[in-house]
Formats: sequence, structure tokens, C-alpha cells
Amino acid sequence: MWVIVHTYVGLAIASLVHAPFWQVALLVIASHVLLDLVPHWDYGQTAHAQAWGWVDFLAALATLLALLATGSPWSVVLMGPISGAPDFDVLFFVANGGRGRKWFPSHWRRFPHGHCSKKAGIALQVSIMAASLAVVLAAR
Repeated sequence: MWVIVHTYVGLAIASLVHAPFWQVALLVIASHVLLDLVPHWDYGQTAHAQAWGWVDFLAALATLLALLATGSPWSVVLMGPISGAPDFDVLFFVANGGRGRKWFPSHWRRFPHGHCSKKAGIALQVSIMAASLAVVLAAR
């Protein structure tokens, strides 16, 4: 999944789960692994992977800055980048022209990473983001 999707899901989990910071952090990392199992489309193998990667990263960053600007608690906002952080190895891989190593287990070749068509994958990821945003807004 894209960084922005993991970011939104991390924010939604942090909005709902009122537990110690470290426990919520473990939950959002676990959600990253589970979301990588869901069939989705990744831009890493496309002709414009670097452009997609920059858009993805900047959209996640803009989301976090908007939340900070509107007074969202740090305990919620920090879970966005914690949830998306494992995908930084994918961003570095894409930026390096598809060379290098991916360190997060759900990005390894032997992990059963879910895949589907571009159209279905984008629709699924946008739906997950919309549902996550609804949770974040409802929890405010």
C-alpha cells in the first residue's frame, strides 16, 4: 500500500485506541503488515515510480502538517509517520532506480504481498483512506 494509506490508517487507530504510546505504535506497525497482505496496486514497478513516490510522500507530509495546524494531539499525529515509516524502504528503493534492499519483512519477496490491478488497487486504497479520515474526524 502507499505511504499515505498507512499514514491515514495509523491516524485512525491512534484516534480510536486510548492506550500507552508504545502500545499504539505496535498496533499501527502491525496494521502496516496486515494492509500489505490485502491485494492492492503499488507504483514501485511503474514507469513513473519516482514521481508517484514523491507525490505519495508529500501527500502524507501535507496531511500531518494540516493535522498539526488544526491542533490535533501529537500522540495521534505521530502515529501517521510511524505507520507509514516501513514504506520508506520502498521509497528509497524506488528513488534508487529499483536497486537496493528492502528491510521491512512485509516488503521481502517471500512475503505474501497482495497485488491487484491498478484501477481496483487505487479504488481500494482511496476507500481505506476515506474510511480512516472519517474515523479521525469523528473522533475529534
